[in-house]
Amino acid sequence: MVAVVTCGPPCVVAQPSMQTILTNGPTSNRLNIVVLSEGYTNSQLAQFVVDATNAVNALLSHPPYQEYRNYFNAFAIKIASNQSGSDHPSSGIYRDTYFNSTYDPLADYLITIPVDSTGQGKVDALLQSFMPNCQLPIVLVNDPTQGGSDGFGTMAIASTGAVSGEKPPYPPGILTHETGHVLANLGDEYTAPYSGFPDTEEPNTTQQTNRLLIKWKVWVSTNTPIPTPETVGEGVVGLFEGAHYHETGWYRPELNCAMGNLGVPFCSVCSEALVLAIYQRVRPVDGFSPASTNFSVSTNQALTFTLSLLQPTMHNLDVQWFTNGVARSGATNLSFTLSPESLSNGTNWISARVNDLTSLVRNDPANLLSQIVTWTVDVTLPQLRLDSPLRLTGGKFAFRVSGNAPQGFVIQSSTNLLDWAPLETNYLVAGQFWHTNSAAGPSPRMFYRAATPP
Repeated sequence: MVAVVTCGPPCVVAQPSMQTILTNGPTSNRLNIVVLSEGYTNSQLAQFVVDATNAVNALLSHPPYQEYRNYFNAFAIKIASNQSGSDHPSSGIYRDTYFNSTYDPLADYLITIPVDSTGQGKVDALLQSFMPNCQLPIVLVNDPTQGGSDGFGTMAIASTGAVSGEKPPYPPGILTHETGHVLANLGDEYTAPYSGFPDTEEPNTTQQTNRLLIKWKVWVSTNTPIPTPETVGEGVVGLFEGAHYHETGWYRPELNCAMGNLGVPFCSVCSEALVLAIYQRVRPVDGFSPASTNFSVSTNQALTFTLSLLQPTMHNLDVQWFTNGVARSGATNLSFTLSPESLSNGTNWISARVNDLTSLVRNDPANLLSQIVTWTVDVTLPQLRLDSPLRLTGGKFAFRVSGNAPQGFVIQSSTNLLDWAPLETNYLVAGQFWHTNSAAGPSPRMFYRAATPP
């Protein structure tokens, strides 16, 4: 028996709209989640926003997302379906829904939407209209039967029945698993055969048994046997047989992981892949000052450079400032101040290097966890010279100050080249000024210099 339910007249469908459910900053530098409603009627759209909010909060409560919650924004696109639920071909149940979702007719567990204009095309159109900068689409299916999929790698699909089990403090479930596919291209670690998937390795699956060639070898201790027997237990990174729909010949990093078993967290290797995936989409430097990274300086007024960083939840990013490629001792704060006099006339470079030293990542060949901001500073400070010394009668002497100092200058003296005292402040006339000492008679050995005021 086939049960078909239709929406008879009048059937008024609300226009699609988007609502913010989590905001941590500009969409240009955040990993933007968009949850889309599937199988929610007009009267159920308010509940959809609640469900979407709970789903996002649950997802971001699981490591490693929890540590980088500040890196995410989340939005809900409300679009009504004519009927509630989803198709269940195995039970002869069909629903008129916006994205035409359906459960697998054999397992009644895998949920998909058509890859054509009746499903995937509608998702793409809504994202293009409301949030083109979406990196993680989630189709939330209003159905109590647990199920989901990765939408052929393009989106996470999960039912409300599956998501309800992920609410904190419950362990990760279907939604969290599917996001691993979408964000980091993680592979399933299941051993049951499944046709239709190419034998292509993912970050967490391999056929390699040579210890030196294992892609996650930096996580494997030297005393861990390769391949790794299951008797070593939980939490050990090695080479465990059984992954990618094969019982033999394929290997996974740990005994248990969210990519193979619901209810357990991501393993170390999958967590690393997810952190790297986040940093592929989000940069740690949220902003900086001066906004221009190329400017000129012609006065001695102090220069201040500042960073605005996107900090993880439980640890701070590492900062180091450089001048002309040389690290400045103790310059590890979010701001850095220096005098232009400490730079040479001409082109100089002031840089800030930001690193995420998280223990979640051991292998970052592309330096995704590092960012460098560099300012090019063209210094043209006035140059002053002391020359033409003259001995005068009575023990007096004179010398000339020449050069370019439109804001005036100060003559300073010192007996040790360390401590300088001001003697006279004046202006150049026709590019020069003569200074004569005021005291006659013998005096200690003195050093003189001229400088422009700050």
